[in-house]
Amino acid sequence: MRIVSLATLWFGIIIGVAAIGVAIWGGWIAYWHYAALSTGRSAEFDNPLVQLASGGAGLLLGGFLAGLGLGMTSKHAKTEQTPPAA
Repeated sequence: MRIVSLATLWFGIIIGVAAIGVAIWGGWIAYWHYAALSTGRSAEFDNPLVQLASGGAGLLLGGFLAGLGLGMTSKHAKTEQTPPAA
């Protein structure tokens, strides 16, 4: 079970980091449109909703998987049992 929890934890962290990158890219697109509109210039329109929504969903999924991986770790420490002396 420890391998599954570690794999889930790292998979969640990787998804979270990738989602942060996607969300930053969507924010950059939104900023670029704001800068173009505020100066009165026209720019080609690229809807940042897909990047922002997928970034948010990825962060949600990554956080869930990382929490699940942390929660799956063994709560009971395994004690070593010594054989009784004869």
